[in-house]
Amino acid sequence: MNGTIDTDTIAGAAADYPALAQLCGGYFHQDWREDHASSDDALQAFARDTSPATVTAAAHDIDRLLGAGFDDLALARLLADGLDCNYVAETDGITAAAWLAGVRDSLRATA
Repeated sequence: MNGTIDTDTIAGAAADYPALAQLCGGYFHQDWREDHASSDDALQAFARDTSPATVTAAAHDIDRLLGAGFDDLALARLLADGLDCNYVAETDGITAAAWLAGVRDSLRATA
């Protein structure tokens, strides 16, 4: 696994993972806790508010991101700096990869 991530990868993250960027930036923005009681509530809102195609695309984006070979530090940095995600998995005692896998599985269950 690669512990480093370059600035070009971070800068291009929203274009490379557009549906995931919509989820992160739109539902896990800096004030997401004011809009949603939990991360699960934010995820359910995304699934409810967007099209089934976007939900499926976000799950696919997560598959591609997890398959890219980044370690948890790199994933956390990409989420925060590249996808504007203000959910921090480590505060809930899980890794970024575990959180992403759980999000993907939840999205697939709703699509």
